[in-house]
Amino acid sequence: MRYEYLIGLRYLRARRRERFVSLIAVISLAGVAIGTFALTVVLSVMSGFQEDLRGRLLAFNPEITVDATGQQSELDNLQRNISAIPGITGVAPFTTSQVLAVSTTPSGLPAYVAGGTLRGVLAAHNPVLIELKSTLESGTLETLDQMHPVSELKNGARRTVQLPGVIVGKSLAEELGLGIGDAVIIISPTSIGAGAGAPRLRRFVVGGLFHSGMYEYDASLMFVALKNSQALLAEDPQLETGLEIRVRNLFEAPAIAAKIAVLAGRAYTVADWTQTDAPLFSALKLEKFTYFLVLLLIVLVAAFNIVATLVMVVMERRKEIAILRAMGARAASIATIFLCEGAALGVIGTALGVTAGFFVSFLIGKYHLIRLPPDLFMVSVVPVRLYPINFIAVATAAIVLCLCGAIYPALQARALRPVEIIRYE
Repeated sequence: MRYEYLIGLRYLRARRRERFVSLIAVISLAGVAIGTFALTVVLSVMSGFQEDLRGRLLAFNPEITVDATGQQSELDNLQRNISAIPGITGVAPFTTSQVLAVSTTPSGLPAYVAGGTLRGVLAAHNPVLIELKSTLESGTLETLDQMHPVSELKNGARRTVQLPGVIVGKSLAEELGLGIGDAVIIISPTSIGAGAGAPRLRRFVVGGLFHSGMYEYDASLMFVALKNSQALLAEDPQLETGLEIRVRNLFEAPAIAAKIAVLAGRAYTVADWTQTDAPLFSALKLEKFTYFLVLLLIVLVAAFNIVATLVMVVMERRKEIAILRAMGARAASIATIFLCEGAALGVIGTALGVTAGFFVSFLIGKYHLIRLPPDLFMVSVVPVRLYPINFIAVATAAIVLCLCGAIYPALQARALRPVEIIRYE
């Protein structure tokens, strides 16, 4: 080991009359540790929230959509061509439109009305609906393709009719007062109006309830079989038809979407998840970066403490510095001694803070130590994701700040003139 490093580390151990300098050094080290600890924990939690939100959004919004609104084109050939593209795990047709949902009383009279979004999907062997299955609290996707018996009262007589199934969001079902086995009327709102004739509507049976944790979805989405949605919304000008596409790696979606756009042509609109939810994810990314900068100020304050510590060390060690220079030590070596001190404080504090932050983040994520009220938040526990890049970025930023803080005292020590110091000692 070079003598500059040995002397620098030795200077961190204060003599009896320099206990105050040593105390400030400990405070500086603790400031670096606390700052890096807070940074790593917050970034892990923010990464967890970001990934959890992305997963919930993509449970109902596929990574890529091919929209054929207003186009009378054949999707079957396009679907086969898209399925052959590497990286794609599933392709399925869909329809979607805004509708009105009306619940009824036992006598058949309307009870509650709510607006929502009706999505027609293929329930059987649909690789795109894998995430939806995990959110079902009751019922199965197969209920969409089945006919369900419902008893109703008509003209004073009770009879049994067969109705298709629908899967409804839990919040929407509560708003309409619906449960499993209840009938609901779905109306195409564009068919209602003066001179439009009888409104287009159809009755369904609630065959399943899903709860995603995203109120926007739970309070509006309804899923029915593709053939039933096409029959109900065939003349709806707001009807959107197209293909839903799942990819193996969601971060490759933009590149795959570009290939699909070339393959599909101008008759279709191709969009990936980074475009459809761009404002939300941009806001999350900005918020995460803002937290990083704000909490980095804690490390910056600790770096200023390191500056004060090393300045006092330079003042206390003026005689030793002069003797080293007289013995032949170069000015650059003197500066290296104090840079070594700043680096030692930064590395030790960073190692303590990052290590503690990793273990605390791991415990929070594994044992769910922090719980949240599920009626206020979309999750019941604080999600945590441990990404190495977060810990590397925090450690690098902290060490760089500490080294920058040591530059000024090192330059001060380098500028000392040994002749003048020894002359008056």
